[in-house]
Amino acid sequence: MKLSAYIISVDSGFSPNPYGRRCTLTCCKPSIRRNAEPGDIIVGSGSARSGLTGRLVYAMRVQQVLPFEVYWNRYPSKRPSPRTPVSRRGDNIWHVSTGAWRGVPGALHNRMHQARDLRGANALIAAEFYYFGRDAIVIPAAFASMLAVTQGHKNTYDAALIARFWKWLSRVAPRNGRIGQPTDFTDAGCNAQRADRDDDDETC
Repeated sequence: MKLSAYIISVDSGFSPNPYGRRCTLTCCKPSIRRNAEPGDIIVGSGSARSGLTGRLVYAMRVQQVLPFEVYWNRYPSKRPSPRTPVSRRGDNIWHVSTGAWRGVPGALHNRMHQARDLRGANALIAAEFYYFGRDAIVIPAAFASMLAVTQGHKNTYDAALIARFWKWLSRVAPRNGRIGQPTDFTDAGCNAQRADRDDDDETC
């Protein structure tokens, strides 16, 4: 088991996607997704841009690691559509059609992001998660060593420290699941998500 932490550059509700009783990470952060295993914990902290530096935006315990084609077929509810602001942020966008990878038209990621997203190989799914969004909480100093401080991500393998972190989080969170709304749940946030070029093939 490991904990992988990174700074969320754009928190639009797309990556991660905390809707539909499952938190999913399917786009961005290719190295984390490519190397994740069930039981791993993913932590996203706030950015300086959002004014949430050092605060916990979300944490998820990975339940399933699914190849894109399996995710496409198993979670149709996560496919993007223009029906509502939430469905617009669906992250189930990559699938094979007529022998080639295709994206869903109108999704927050498009062909510009395709190579990076597909490099991650997998979609990560969690039923056990805490998503605070704009209500991000302060992370105690005792866990500061696990946090990423630059672009990329940071892995922690200290099982005892990870267990203490999860115990603290489950105690202070009011409930499992989505607790707050995304920081960038706006049209401007969607545009920022499309423009985001954060890469993750290096650890920090």
